[in-house]
Amino acid sequence: MAALRSMALVSVSTYVEYALGLFISVWIARALGPADFGRYAFTVWLCGWLMVCSNHALTTSSTKFIAEAYGADQPEVASHISQRLMRIQLWSCAVVIALFFAGVAIVQPQEWAGFIVPISVLVAIGVVAKANYSLLVAISKGQERFEPVSIATVISGVIMLALVGLATWFRGGLLTFVGIFAISCLTLNLINRLAYRHYCLPFEVGAVPAEMSTRMTRHLRLTAVLVLLIALKTNTIEVFLLNTYANSTAVGFFAIAGTLTRGAVELFSVGLTTTLLPYMARAFGQRGHSQATRVLSEATRFYWATGLMIAGLGFVTTPGLVTLMYGNKYVDAIPAIEVTLVLAGLLLITNSIAAFQVVTDRQGDRLRISAAALIINVVLGFSLIPHFGLLGAVLCYAGTRLAELAICTFYIRRVASAGLPVGMMMRLLVVGLVATGAGWLVAEVTPGHFAFITGAVAFVAVFLPASFLVRYWSEEDFRLMGMITDKLGPVGRVAKRVLAVLQGPVARAP
Repeated sequence: MAALRSMALVSVSTYVEYALGLFISVWIARALGPADFGRYAFTVWLCGWLMVCSNHALTTSSTKFIAEAYGADQPEVASHISQRLMRIQLWSCAVVIALFFAGVAIVQPQEWAGFIVPISVLVAIGVVAKANYSLLVAISKGQERFEPVSIATVISGVIMLALVGLATWFRGGLLTFVGIFAISCLTLNLINRLAYRHYCLPFEVGAVPAEMSTRMTRHLRLTAVLVLLIALKTNTIEVFLLNTYANSTAVGFFAIAGTLTRGAVELFSVGLTTTLLPYMARAFGQRGHSQATRVLSEATRFYWATGLMIAGLGFVTTPGLVTLMYGNKYVDAIPAIEVTLVLAGLLLITNSIAAFQVVTDRQGDRLRISAAALIINVVLGFSLIPHFGLLGAVLCYAGTRLAELAICTFYIRRVASAGLPVGMMMRLLVVGLVATGAGWLVAEVTPGHFAFITGAVAFVAVFLPASFLVRYWSEEDFRLMGMITDKLGPVGRVAKRVLAVLQGPVARAP
């Protein structure tokens, strides 16, 4: 029940954050237009990349080892780890920002023509504030305290919404919106720090056991390389080449695809994603490899079901939703959004695989997977994007992600074959395809701008009942759903009886 409470807390705050973030993104896109929005998107992307470089392995390592220390009933060690990693991050941020300013002085980005100095300063402020916030969030997750991030994301989102509204009213330009981004990062950091002091244990200078210190040092080195590889293959090649060989409008379209995809993934899976690593690390600290494998199996089942819903609903609703929100000026972004949404859903299970590899110290496997995916990404990017522009970027993204899924599956089946319930997943895939076809057909024959809503309803109406008919859910899942429906009164009791008929005899998940 503690895990469910944490998932619910994070999920609710993220739903609010996503709704605000999506509204803000649409507002900025409409206010700036495709060309300037592309320049804004490039700036935000660069900030994100610099944040990753500033934190490299620190966020993943802090969550893993702090949670492991708590699992071993050593909270004082967790506090010492936090202090050590915060000190490392201070120097890391200093190096990254120094290199950034040197790079700007040499390259003189054309996207910032006329505003190079003020935008560079704003980017530096935003990067340092957001990077420090991310590490504090990771530390609090390791302590299984999710209140700080929930409070900070909601309050800072409301503040940013108000600032964007004012900027739009006064017809602000690119520099204004970049400034608002920097202010939102500072606000996020400040509110999170205040909440952290209230809910979490403070940092303390002290020794870390030699065995854990050795493992943590190795983990930091491998994960630092790994995170940088992941940063390079996560739309970096696509954005860089689009910015070089296409135009800012294409960058903006690709950014919209990334924004909506990331929002959909967070909307459906943030509770599980946020809590998975600390709970799996605690399970590993308590009972070892076998318990972590069991958590992997359960997480993979839920990720696969969630991913199929993202893929199906994304395909059905994207054309109508994008036209309604962004307007006809952004219609050319629709194919890119559909492809990224479908692939993001199908590849959601890589989150559980990555968490298992982190917890069981198989960072070498993750390193090899990311290196192979990066090579594929570079080859596809330089082969396709200079010739086909946005279409080439979409094909590059698709090829890279599918290759990564195949490599991930190969590696995980060597060490934890029981963690992937392949038979059950294939049954649900068939259900997802049928539901997607039904939703698309309904959306096509329904007139009006809101046809995507009827398509989405049709998808859900087919997918959810059919998932019970093919016996995808285990006895534990069914019992949990019964606990939830019991709290919904008469409607919940009716739903429980319907689910019981659909589920039939149940069996424990493998």
